[in-house]
Amino acid sequence: MVRMIETGNRLWRGVGFALLLMVPAVPADAAPPGPVPDEYGSINPGLAVVDIVTSRGDTVDSTRVDCYYRLSNELFNFVRSGDGYAARFELSLIVIDDEDYQVTAEIMRDSVVVDTDAETRVMDPSSAKLYTTYLPPGKYDLEIKLYDQDTGEQKDISRPFEVPDYYKDRLSVSDIQFAGLILEGPSNVGLERRGIRIVPNLSRAFGEDHTDMYIYYEVYTDAAEEAQQPLTVAYKIKSSSGRVVVDREEPLERQGNIGAYSGRFDTSELSQGVYTLEIEVDDRAVRNRAKSKSEFHITWQFLLPLTTAKNFREITEQLRYVAKNDELDELKKYRDAPAGEQKEALQAFWKRRDPTPGTDRNENMILYYRRIEYAKANFDDGLRKGWRSDQGRIYIVYGPPDEVERHTWDRSYSHPYQVWHYYNISRSFVFVDFDGYGRYQLYRVY
Repeated sequence: MVRMIETGNRLWRGVGFALLLMVPAVPADAAPPGPVPDEYGSINPGLAVVDIVTSRGDTVDSTRVDCYYRLSNELFNFVRSGDGYAARFELSLIVIDDEDYQVTAEIMRDSVVVDTDAETRVMDPSSAKLYTTYLPPGKYDLEIKLYDQDTGEQKDISRPFEVPDYYKDRLSVSDIQFAGLILEGPSNVGLERRGIRIVPNLSRAFGEDHTDMYIYYEVYTDAAEEAQQPLTVAYKIKSSSGRVVVDREEPLERQGNIGAYSGRFDTSELSQGVYTLEIEVDDRAVRNRAKSKSEFHITWQFLLPLTTAKNFREITEQLRYVAKNDELDELKKYRDAPAGEQKEALQAFWKRRDPTPGTDRNENMILYYRRIEYAKANFDDGLRKGWRSDQGRIYIVYGPPDEVERHTWDRSYSHPYQVWHYYNISRSFVFVDFDGYGRYQLYRVY
């Protein structure tokens, strides 16, 4: 069990998904993740989940800003402490306005203590935090800076966000809060907002064994308290291409000038991808409509649909970094089998690698395919898919590097190159861009 000793606010415990990947030693010609895009800062975006939700503040010139965040243990430097491992760090949350002025900040010293080495490489579901501040309308950046007290190393990540003015119109709708669970009435679960208990889903990702998507939002109206005209809401879910896949309308109970509402959607019929939820409220008492929209994600356990033999072949090829030769030979027998049999064969393969066989969730499988997805998105070199590239292979097997050295093309170096350091396995991988097109090839392992 991961334990947190903190000075900031604990958000909730026991909700979220821990990720753990235990893979056998892999030869140097098979390996995974890569450099972090500069616009994100030095923290790999896959290791930090940040969600920012705004709602009306108590005064005309202020908006409530809830900054949710969760950091993977892979970002911390753990050292032996008794029978376990401990990491000590300082965390800064800084809000910068569009003129580059710091408008608010919170700094806290904290530590993480875990029992096993494997836990130093997971994202603890109980470590989610909430930082709330109040800001005037405008554009801002949230900077999260992580300073290691033992090594002196600092990492950072930045997220832009916009604060709307919920007072300027007669009718407005807050940001949409995506949740894994919402309860009405007394409960100790999650966070309390206007009588509703919310367990936020920071990643806004649904699918797999978690197909129920809950939402929370607020409606602000200038209608008189005695207003009797109907208040209605229309929900639309659109695919990335703009196709409407869910369209429903229902009445809303009028709750005065500020209304707190929740909803639930079944995402089991949605294919993998990015979707937009639109909420449009119609208040006839003020003869106005207001809309709020936000994106969410559907992620299934197999990243390619099992509809054709070609897809099954690619899925089995992606297992080359974790499967034994005889297992791959066995899976090849199902290339022309019905999709149901193909899925059963894949499930049997991953069942043998399930670290928590008593649960419905296979953490190893989920993390492996998430690394596949990251490699596809970040290491496509124009000739090979990202998961087939040298950097993609290293990322999938070993995860994000602890440190990345980037050397550009100048008089000192004949070719651009990068060095990925993995301190927990005492290995470093050198990738060289020989042709100058960003195709980094594995050159040396030491």
